[in-house]
Amino acid sequence: MSRAGLQTTVVLCCGLPAGLSQAAIDAWLTAGLRAGVPITWIAPADRMREIAAAAAAAGVEASVAIDVSAVASRSGLRATVGDAVTVMPGLEAAAVRGGLPAERRRGLAEAGMRVILRDSFDATGPGPRRPAPRGWPCRSVLWGLWEATPSPAVPPTTIGRLLPWAAGTVIPAGGLAVPDLSRGIAGAAPLLRSRVEQWQSWARRRGPGSVSFARLADLPALVAGAGRLADGGSVLKAA
Repeated sequence: MSRAGLQTTVVLCCGLPAGLSQAAIDAWLTAGLRAGVPITWIAPADRMREIAAAAAAAGVEASVAIDVSAVASRSGLRATVGDAVTVMPGLEAAAVRGGLPAERRRGLAEAGMRVILRDSFDATGPGPRRPAPRGWPCRSVLWGLWEATPSPAVPPTTIGRLLPWAAGTVIPAGGLAVPDLSRGIAGAAPLLRSRVEQWQSWARRRGPGSVSFARLADLPALVAGAGRLADGGSVLKAA
């Protein structure tokens, strides 16, 4: 299958900024959980219960990446993730700001994490253990664990209109975008809703069936090709 026939994948993520009032958190969760597309919430362990409760109230399944940026030790990672899993069974995604030493990476894998959202990849360290599809901002330096970096918060056409110097930013057919919707919007729930709508509109303009929205935890399966190609082939073969 040619790359032109592949679906582009969009994984919408949204961090819950520190210092938000309870009313603001409720507004963000309401705006995101009722958007009609999956959003992966980036949040520390102590917010798991309110995300789960808000998702249940909205009648949808919550998607969460546990923010473990402040957890330094391997044993601490296992304990923190273990506590979160009791609230959010099936949790397999994490988020880390800053560097990710090998010891912490192994700790996350041991705790059951299969994908980590990073703000950027480490400049040094082990090379990739598995190839990523072309156009996918992700890598695997430890078997069974994928890492991804965020894309711009708004779609390419919007970036080009607002920031002319970024007009060359594109997401190729069959590519992956992992926008962090919370970047630069502080506590404004209407702006979060607007960004979700921009991505939905961008997907519609790409044509029926050309864009799929997924959860961050879906990334390993998507890389492996599950549900990506109609003939059951591998994404890597089409990369």
